[in-house]
Amino acid sequence: MSSISSITKTIRTFAELLQVEIAFFNYEGVLIASTEEYKVQKKDRVYIPFFQKQNKEAVSFVKDPGHMKMCKGCHFQSNCPSKAEILIKITKNDNHYGFLSFVSFTSEGQEKLIAQQDQFKYWLTQLSDIILTILVGSGEFKYIGRDSKENINYIIGNNTQLKKLKELLSRIANSTSSIVITGETGTGKSLLAKFIHEQSMLRKGKFIEINCAGIPETLFESELFGYEEGAFTGANKKGKPGYFELADRGTLFLDEVADLPVHLQPKLLKVLQDGMVNRVGGINPKKVNIRVIAATNQPLEEMMEAKQFRSDLYYRLNVIPIHLPALRERKEDIESLVPILIDRLQNRTGKFIQTCSEGYLKSLQQYHWPGNIRELENVIEYSMNMERSHQLTESSLPDFLHPSLVQAPKKLLEQNDLKTMEKDGIIQAFNRYGFDFEGKKLVAEQLGISVRTLYRKMEKFNISFPVR
Repeated sequence: MSSISSITKTIRTFAELLQVEIAFFNYEGVLIASTEEYKVQKKDRVYIPFFQKQNKEAVSFVKDPGHMKMCKGCHFQSNCPSKAEILIKITKNDNHYGFLSFVSFTSEGQEKLIAQQDQFKYWLTQLSDIILTILVGSGEFKYIGRDSKENINYIIGNNTQLKKLKELLSRIANSTSSIVITGETGTGKSLLAKFIHEQSMLRKGKFIEINCAGIPETLFESELFGYEEGAFTGANKKGKPGYFELADRGTLFLDEVADLPVHLQPKLLKVLQDGMVNRVGGINPKKVNIRVIAATNQPLEEMMEAKQFRSDLYYRLNVIPIHLPALRERKEDIESLVPILIDRLQNRTGKFIQTCSEGYLKSLQQYHWPGNIRELENVIEYSMNMERSHQLTESSLPDFLHPSLVQAPKKLLEQNDLKTMEKDGIIQAFNRYGFDFEGKKLVAEQLGISVRTLYRKMEKFNISFPVR
């Protein structure tokens, strides 16, 4: 007999003896085993924020399901079939295996659970121990350890370029060499950097992320290298460690590294070569051991030729080059990306949607995705908020993707010039959000860049605002 069958049989035996509905969920909130009535009433998944709240308590008594703050966003909000619940977190040796719940769907059962809650808590604990014995003995179930992190597949798809990338990552797992990740905005460079860190020898250290375009140039040196007491007017009396010190024995991620001020590039190069950091106003350099991963959506080779990026720094950073392909170059992966993004967004949207219609998927595959995976995730999140059925349909698509309102521009789909595509994507975003300052901020946010970088791209592509 399988472990699930054993748990189901045990649960239904207890339910018959105690006259209560019972359900067992794994740590992700997915129903593993239950009584028939529970499955009829509440289906096979619980509202994730509800479990996150209960995750802090060993045993919880829920007297008013559907009408509490933690129920906000649940599709059962204000109309929950449960009248009362007692919930226990199943753990052993700091490992979390899931949750066990006693539930009543009737007023009589609610009164019984409330009046005899101590007795029910006792039997809940006993059943929990039995289930735990089955789980540990079978070895079939995943669990979350106290210090473990969610295992997210950051590189989704089977595109030829991604297969080569996965092979490369397997080869550099034990390396601490510097890396430069290139790719368009929204392709997942930051997520890939985190994944590389988590698979590296320095994974026990910190992952410190810096957006080089988001730090004022006047503060860049003090933020990067830190400063000593009295280094400048307004400095903290105790001084402050910089990002290099914070990332010691870990990974320092320099996002949008092309925006690093030219006059600071020699100082960064020296730290990378010597492994020594000298705070602003300091006289005692400190040794640091870090791995540097840089990312950019700009052509560093062209910037070197234009004397906007130092060649010696480029070669010091670009030991292992990694390129992430644009989503439009691997549209065959959209079909596998969508369900993963839907699952990832269930918690944020409070929706239990798990699939999409063929028409919805076809609309996604016909779009050119100037914002890449980030834009795809935004579209799916919008659809999940708008959708009223059990799966995503064309009716929940935003207007710019809705087949009845918009046709994909043929010239854009046929255009092989990536620079032209990027320009058209920016113009399309301006048409969507407007040309005022708020519109610019929204455009920059969608593209995943700073407003300063947006202005630079507008100048590069000669994008001007309409005369009003």
